[in-house]
Amino acid sequence: MAGVVIWGLTAWFLHSQYHKWRKAAAKENVPRMISNGNEWQDLETTRITKRRIYGRLVYGIYDRHNSKERYQEWWTAMQYKLVPLASVLSEYEQEKYKDALRYEGRNEYFGVFQLTTNSPSTNALKWVVAIRGTELSKVEDLRNNFRIVFESLNLSQLTTILDVVVRRLVAQHGYQSVSVTGHSLGAAVGLLVCRRLALERCPVEGHFFNPPFAHMKSLVQRLIPRVLEPTSDSVCYGIARLKSVLLDGDTAFQRAKREFKTLAEARWYPYLYVNEYDVLCNKYLKHFEHGSADDDPEKYFSSFPHIIFWETESFHLFPFAYLNTIRRERHIIGRFTAHKLRIWLRSDVPGRFQQVELIQRP
Repeated sequence: MAGVVIWGLTAWFLHSQYHKWRKAAAKENVPRMISNGNEWQDLETTRITKRRIYGRLVYGIYDRHNSKERYQEWWTAMQYKLVPLASVLSEYEQEKYKDALRYEGRNEYFGVFQLTTNSPSTNALKWVVAIRGTELSKVEDLRNNFRIVFESLNLSQLTTILDVVVRRLVAQHGYQSVSVTGHSLGAAVGLLVCRRLALERCPVEGHFFNPPFAHMKSLVQRLIPRVLEPTSDSVCYGIARLKSVLLDGDTAFQRAKREFKTLAEARWYPYLYVNEYDVLCNKYLKHFEHGSADDDPEKYFSSFPHIIFWETESFHLFPFAYLNTIRRERHIIGRFTAHKLRIWLRSDVPGRFQQVELIQRP
């Protein structure tokens, strides 16, 4: 038994050192910013460079939170600067959302970045909001992950302040100049806020690494036999629709269909970066597997929140996406690193890029 423990600790130590080495290598490998005037740059190179730029900004937020040395180099090497939230929000907003601001100050979930170069870039927008993912040592991060499962991330102070900041940037600079990016938990809350804006016909560009598809119903479906899935679906949808009809005449089911149509009309295409080996996000691949949502309500209606009685909001239901998929790691250790952000910073990992649509364009 002692030998197994020693072997396990040794493997964990070697893997952590390997991860640190690969992360350090990714930090030194700075993507080259290319201006709009360079027509020779092919589309695939542009996509990979853009992905690496946004990934670096998110890593900078991780390292800032963990007080790593020289964390600013993640963004200064690409001519971005970190802008204080106080300079983004008005005095009225700072006072109104002071509790949420203190919450963000304690947890350092996200940062606002401004491109400082005078030359416009095809690789990234001038204003970027980058959001880190889960730190397992933070109780609040674990609480927010539970909110993802129960589709109640909208109740978090993180969502409150992020929504205010992104809306203020859009109001000041226009939605064409603003983008949102995040990893894991950061991808979830970024999707939630961008989905809200898209419903208001304001499609902000979003780049989301390993976005979790881990709400309660998806987790249950992983555990029950496939032959029982149709029965569980019928029970959930039946309870949800009965509750909606009894409580209000305009059912949640119909509202979900209208939201799905509005998102399609807004032409909102979030960029999703999904590793096929990552069990937390790879269900997005099945979600976008079929080209129509007409015969599958699960594509636009989440039944689980509507059989409970607290306020919920789904972030994973939308009709269009730019889906970048990789299946890089073949060995067993690769299954444990599939959720790492550093994989997306490698220039030699192009992945499969697809423009996926669940319903026909309006």
